Amino acid sequence: MYSIQDSKCVGHGLHGEVKVSRLSLRGQLILNTLWFGLNAQSSALLPIVIPTQIVLFISSNQVGSAQQVLFLSWLMVAASIISLFMPPLIGTLSDQTSGGFGRRRPFIVIGGLLLVLSTPLLVDAGSIVIFLVGLTLLLLGKNILTPAYQGLMPDRVPVEQRGETAGFVGGMTILGNVVGLGLASWLLGGINQHTHSIGMIRSNTGVYYIVTACLVLVSVLVTVFGVREIPLMRRKHELVIEKEKTLLEFIQRFLKNWIEPWRTYNFRMVFLTRASLMLGLALFMTYTEYYFARVQHIANFVLVTGIVAMLALGGAVVSGLVSGILSDRFKRRAPLVGMATLCMSLTSMAFVIFPENLMTWIWLLGVMFGLGYGAYTSVNWALSIDVLPSLEKAGKDLGVWNASTTLPTIMAPLLGSVIINVAAGAGQTALGYRLVFGVAGLFFLLAAVGVMFVKK
Repeated sequence: MYSIQDSKCVGHGLHGEVKVSRLSLRGQLILNTLWFGLNAQSSALLPIVIPTQIVLFISSNQVGSAQQVLFLSWLMVAASIISLFMPPLIGTLSDQTSGGFGRRRPFIVIGGLLLVLSTPLLVDAGSIVIFLVGLTLLLLGKNILTPAYQGLMPDRVPVEQRGETAGFVGGMTILGNVVGLGLASWLLGGINQHTHSIGMIRSNTGVYYIVTACLVLVSVLVTVFGVREIPLMRRKHELVIEKEKTLLEFIQRFLKNWIEPWRTYNFRMVFLTRASLMLGLALFMTYTEYYFARVQHIANFVLVTGIVAMLALGGAVVSGLVSGILSDRFKRRAPLVGMATLCMSLTSMAFVIFPENLMTWIWLLGVMFGLGYGAYTSVNWALSIDVLPSLEKAGKDLGVWNASTTLPTIMAPLLGSVIINVAAGAGQTALGYRLVFGVAGLFFLLAAVGVMFVKK
């Protein structure tokens, strides 16, 4: 079986680090394939699939009602709480796992199996209980697989190729997003404000879950059989186990691992700026479909949401690859991240300031948002790896860094739900949606400014 490193890897150094050779084009594609599968499955869940499925369980005279928003918001909060604590734990375990199969791949396999096992429940979600159980399995699988896969990246990527690899990470991520959103738009685009068949929603969301689960399964197999890991040194693993003989010692060590990365200034700044951006992005993505339904009064709101998202991702593919490669050349990634985030802020503010003329410019705004999103997605990965305190503990530190995504996804639905429900109570639901996008724009702007304080 082809290995991305072939025989060019050098063994463990004095402290257990591994020297890795440059990746070929084929090696980059194999290493980053799983980003495609994961994002093909998850990209359309929040903006299209789950909001549409909620209609099955919480009926209303109009899509985007305050009750549906409240249910979606609490669903996101519950999911985010799980996602907050699992990645650091899984990352720590994968850092310390020994065996011939490698440190990361066992968790990638387990997480992939859970993602696949969630599919029958989500396809046959005849009740809200089955739906929630299926989402829980999917969430657990993702939170086992993703931190282990994140740890695999710095394990296999040499320092001089981080920007280039970031471009591949961004490109495969965005390509997965395009496929997922395109599939969801095609399957659910016939749903509109006036006519939506319960049977069609059930069957077509089922097709979405089956197809994307197959993509995840193939991507997992490519990663497991195509990427060769160098196992953790057995003696080093034994020393770690010896230090953690009791549960109390393990908990103390786990808490220490949470605190340790925060002592680094650049880690703190990148974490906080990413958290600000992800808060804005969570607000933007969560309520886009409902915005088109309630503010713009578009009948085919699902189709329009999908088309705009695909236009955005088309721009993101171009900017993601270019920005990742440029960041390696200039060795200064923060300005690129700041400019990308500013594009996203301007787009979000247009939803607030120009609601009457928004649909005239929506295609251009979609591409503009995508250019910013693509540059941010690719360059930020390299920037995040640059500020890790230790590559030997990359799995654990990236798990902590994941909190910059999960904390905002806890806060965003709570904040958005409060704004929309208060506005709905005053009979101004449309204004509530506009205010949500205004707040998203402000968080994008804070991220654009904050990232400039990252030291070289």
